[in-house]
Amino acid sequence: MATTTVPTALTKDDTTDEQGLTGLRVRAAQLHNPGLYVGSGLGIASGWLTGDPLLLTTLGATGIAAGWGALGVNPGPWRWLPGQGEPWQWMCRASARGYRRKVRRMRRRLGADHGYAPTVGSNGLLVPTIGIADGWRHRDDRADLVRAATAETHRLRCTTLRNLWTEGLPNWGHGWWRRYSLTEMALRAGPLAVVPASGFAELPWWGRLTVISASAGWGATMWRRPAPAVETAARPEGVDWYLARWAEWIACDGGPLPASRLASVDLDGDRLTAVIVSATAKPALSVGQDAVSIAFEVPPRAVNAYRPDDMPANRAKLTVRLRTKAAELDMADLAAVWEEFTPYPGSKLYEPEASQFGRRFKILMPRRGASVADVQPRAIAQALDLDGEDAVARLHLRVLDARRIEINEMTTNPLQGGVQLDLKALAMDDQGYVTVGKDIYGQPAKWRLLKFDPKRRGISGRPSASAVHSFGSGTTGAGKTSLEEDLQVAQRLNGFISWLADGKGGAGYAPWLNELDWLVKSAYGAMLMGQAANAVSEYRYAEQMKLQWIDADGYTEQGRSFFVPGDPFAPMAVTWDEFNEMVLKDPQADHVKPLLRSVSSVGRLSRAAGISARVWVQIPNLDAIGSDGSANAIRDMLQSGNIALFRTARKDVDTMSLGSRTPEFRLAPLPERFPDGSETGGLFYIADGKTQYTQSRAMFHTNPARVARQFPMETLTGPEADAAAAAGPAGIAYLRRAEYRHMDAVEEEAFLRDLVKQETTKNGKQKTVIDTKPAPAAADVDDDDLDELVPPTRSQLVWHAVDGGARRNKQIAEVTDLKPTNVANATTRLERLGKLTKKNRDWHTAEQLDTEPTSA
Repeated sequence: MATTTVPTALTKDDTTDEQGLTGLRVRAAQLHNPGLYVGSGLGIASGWLTGDPLLLTTLGATGIAAGWGALGVNPGPWRWLPGQGEPWQWMCRASARGYRRKVRRMRRRLGADHGYAPTVGSNGLLVPTIGIADGWRHRDDRADLVRAATAETHRLRCTTLRNLWTEGLPNWGHGWWRRYSLTEMALRAGPLAVVPASGFAELPWWGRLTVISASAGWGATMWRRPAPAVETAARPEGVDWYLARWAEWIACDGGPLPASRLASVDLDGDRLTAVIVSATAKPALSVGQDAVSIAFEVPPRAVNAYRPDDMPANRAKLTVRLRTKAAELDMADLAAVWEEFTPYPGSKLYEPEASQFGRRFKILMPRRGASVADVQPRAIAQALDLDGEDAVARLHLRVLDARRIEINEMTTNPLQGGVQLDLKALAMDDQGYVTVGKDIYGQPAKWRLLKFDPKRRGISGRPSASAVHSFGSGTTGAGKTSLEEDLQVAQRLNGFISWLADGKGGAGYAPWLNELDWLVKSAYGAMLMGQAANAVSEYRYAEQMKLQWIDADGYTEQGRSFFVPGDPFAPMAVTWDEFNEMVLKDPQADHVKPLLRSVSSVGRLSRAAGISARVWVQIPNLDAIGSDGSANAIRDMLQSGNIALFRTARKDVDTMSLGSRTPEFRLAPLPERFPDGSETGGLFYIADGKTQYTQSRAMFHTNPARVARQFPMETLTGPEADAAAAAGPAGIAYLRRAEYRHMDAVEEEAFLRDLVKQETTKNGKQKTVIDTKPAPAAADVDDDDLDELVPPTRSQLVWHAVDGGARRNKQIAEVTDLKPTNVANATTRLERLGKLTKKNRDWHTAEQLDTEPTSA
């Protein structure tokens, strides 16, 4: 690709062509072109031959043209043949030759004396003659103006030709290494078939001369085309040349990334590194690999653009290999291609092999520099020039050790056929794992229900165990319910007590109404379920302290501080589905804070009692559940055990505020459908216990509730239920669960509120209150009824709304019924006082609000 620049000075070197020839020598040198004579002979034959010779010539030429076109659309060793160059390169060469001719003419005209000879007047004296253009011709800066105008005209013409070539015709592409389109090869090889066929038409003598002239020009042009595999000479240009090319091809109006720029540009030998900075709303990675390769005149695989996890979306790293050995490489040799185009200097690709669904290879990272955490599928796809728009999605990365990583390219996703429910796989092994599906490598997808410790045993000889919490996220229809139903069948099979709170009003688990020990359909019931679980754990701790146990040396000790399944209590799992709906639908509801406290207590205190918590959400970030102590404890709890990330409405499925469990690699978005058109329900990323996530698919059954029915249903023992009932109304709600089991969410909430009110009133009458200390001061009384006499200020309303989970001004206004302007003023003031803080445009409480009113 030729570079269009404005010349600042003209030298004698510009008057010579590439071989140093001038004038007639250039024309004579152009006659040493076999293509000129082949084309002329073909044109003459079309007008001279008749009958069968003309027919045979036409058929032979057509066959040659067809073979030429077939070779052109398929890259291979025949690319050295004439006519395999880049179309735009012809135009640049021709344009450059024409420009040099114009420069020579301009120099001759500028060097000529344009003054007019004086004439003799009537009186015999010499009179100077003033022409119409003398004012222009005698300007001192005339030469500079002519040069600038000529260069601008040349630049505009080249831009027009380039736009016509790239936009006016379909699928032209760029570079000799590409596959040429049928349209392009028809324009290249078509004259070989059309010129002989013109002999069948009756043409006048001047028509025959036109055909011969066009045929000669076509043949000469085809033969002069540049050889495709010749390595370009080292450019004398430095960083400024690449910056100018970026501004001309990428950052121009209508370009791939308008108004962008390159920062931190480093030109080290044959490698250029830079940071792409986007000045518009388009992300930096929106610039394609092909666009950069065209601008810098390198093969596409020599360009790598990627964005590290710690870099904002308006920036991306760019690595370009400027001088490559593409002509000498065997493109089928992945190791050699990686060594030439690797975006991670010092890395090595080894052990490439075919797999059942594609191919796999491994990459050894250098001891210093880039690590396995820096490897991205996009960079690998660019370096190896993988075909297809979904090349990045086909790559699956798996860390082997600190320096080695395995890459699997799967042309067919092995999970698109689905995974059938297998009861044997749902049986818990001696490590506490059950198989809930299959991962993309064909291995079982493991989910841990209990964590066993054989060093400590119960008096029955069974090993101790602690519960494992779980967390999952995903949009509606992603398949969370399928995984939860698999887990419910596994819990029923392995003797677990199952409690479940459905935030969708019971619609998601209607077949399970009679198959779970306790199922609630309202947010108020979810709060009571959490309180009851805490009461059960407290009772279990009290009972376990009275039991004996056996240590690792075989000694029997008194006072057990750990849980043993079935000795004497069954393990228990409490699930909150659509937890975000319970918390965020009405952050000021009376159940929200008690619900958060109860769930956080289960997460912090109930593992050693054999009680696990499982939470499913749809929110794209766990920060949305709140910022108080209970919400922070819930986030910590959810990061400690099983994690499943399903499809979300956003691409960044891995930005869930998972802390130390944040995925080590940026996870590819999960599609709604597989390439064969089937749904991707149940497709998710499952954590391995650390930071590596593997694409898996949950097992599926059309009626898992019926499958679970064949196993006995575990419930709380009588003493456990009585202890929970004695602890408060939540235990009573458990005992009377059969009365509201088939009610809808609204009826259930009304029933439970009446039940709690009755139990509170009854317990209040039976209790005798003994005042052992003086009453607190009136200023310390926390009485909600005082709000009717002294309404809270706007700042107080806004702070409590943020503390309850509202994050944006619009949400705060909806919760507090304040005007948006009042909310904006209050949040600004609270931020200035240090009561609120803003993180990623979301408000969070920084410290407690003073008990004294804060003026609005």
